[in-house]
Amino acid sequence: MINKEFINNLQDSIYSWLKSVETEDLKFKMSQNAFDKISLDAISLAYDLNQMIGHQFTEEEKDKAKEILDSYQLLDNGFFIELDYKKRLDDSKINRVTEMHANYITFQALGAYKAIDRIPNKKISFYDQFIQNKGIKHYLSHNCPWDRSPWGAGGMVDNLGTILDANIKMGYKEYEPILEEVFEWLDENQSCETGLWGDINIQGINGLINGGYHLMRGTYFLQNKNFNHYDKIIDTLIQDLNKNDIFSNIEAHGCQDLDHFYLLEQCVKVDDSYRIDEIKAICKKRLTEIEEIVYCKDGGFSFEARNSAKNHNYYDITPGLKESDMQGTVFYLQTIISILNILGIKHEFRKSTTHG
Repeated sequence: MINKEFINNLQDSIYSWLKSVETEDLKFKMSQNAFDKISLDAISLAYDLNQMIGHQFTEEEKDKAKEILDSYQLLDNGFFIELDYKKRLDDSKINRVTEMHANYITFQALGAYKAIDRIPNKKISFYDQFIQNKGIKHYLSHNCPWDRSPWGAGGMVDNLGTILDANIKMGYKEYEPILEEVFEWLDENQSCETGLWGDINIQGINGLINGGYHLMRGTYFLQNKNFNHYDKIIDTLIQDLNKNDIFSNIEAHGCQDLDHFYLLEQCVKVDDSYRIDEIKAICKKRLTEIEEIVYCKDGGFSFEARNSAKNHNYYDITPGLKESDMQGTVFYLQTIISILNILGIKHEFRKSTTHG
């Protein structure tokens, strides 16, 4: 049974939780016990979460929110970045950690601009070096780690597609043919067996799905373009949803649920009859489990079954208590939205602009 009272109360409970983690006007922290009082990570997700629950920013608030986001576009290549990144990342042993941190937070910030119906002040030029050198197809083949981490490679394509889209919307039409080249490469390299991208032997089916969600979110879904092999993607998703212990009645992980159910929703949009009875049974079961496992007394969702998100984008963000956090709340609300859409249940939520 679907708990309609739980669904109907979510908008109010999430809004109340959001107000509790707003530390200054339109500035937020990741959770009640977050290490940082303010972060771009939290701010960008909060703007998205506000629009997901239907909260209407005034035009004045949108302008103020844009000023806040603009203040983080600090790098010469147009990337956004946390204000204290040097202090937090300079001693990291991870190669290119600043680049990877900035690339991801830029992708998320661009989604936040959409939530407030604004655009950044300047284009993101990071990918120009690859476009002007050997071209974007060479970048996709040789710079993305398909043979080491399909999940990571898919995330890189998500960043790339989101950034190209934002530049085009800012008026830089020279990126339109580059984006078309991206789609050509994707169509050429999609597996006709799994429907996804990358080597299945590296991270298994699960890695392909998580990478595939990101890859498709920032390209096919963002541009509303048709994609191939939806039936193979559904087969792959159902296999992992049925066999992976992370989808048991005591386990949960925000990335896993979001990636699987959002990708499933997009495939069901293409064909709402293929294996639909199995899909609906899985969705009903998982919706009940989400309420029981990750919904918190403070009104939002924790990122994992037993704790809030501890680390995000190379930053330690919370001590990992069982409490709502910004990432978990965005991810699980989008998961719920996808499940409700698959089941044909009406609701008043809006899809995520950062991860939907």
